[in-house]
Amino acid sequence: MPMGQTCPSCGEFMFHDKGSYRECSNCGYLGWTWDYPVAEVGSGAGVTCPWCKQLTLHDIKTLADDSILRRCSTCNYTAIEPPS
Repeated sequence: MPMGQTCPSCGEFMFHDKGSYRECSNCGYLGWTWDYPVAEVGSGAGVTCPWCKQLTLHDIKTLADDSILRRCSTCNYTAIEPPS
């Protein structure tokens, strides 16, 4: 894997762009800026965003505990939905 940016958590150059977030392939740290675009979420509408009410809330990552990280491509709302 090519060298990424410096990870804010472990300091390794393994912080890579994953489309809608950045992830460290060394320690698993996730992050993005408030205006980081939502990308690579597949085709079709998402679910209704509770903030802007558009069908643009997309699943972007399933976490180790089966929680789902979701981001809205309209207003950048972010949520972590606990496992069901």
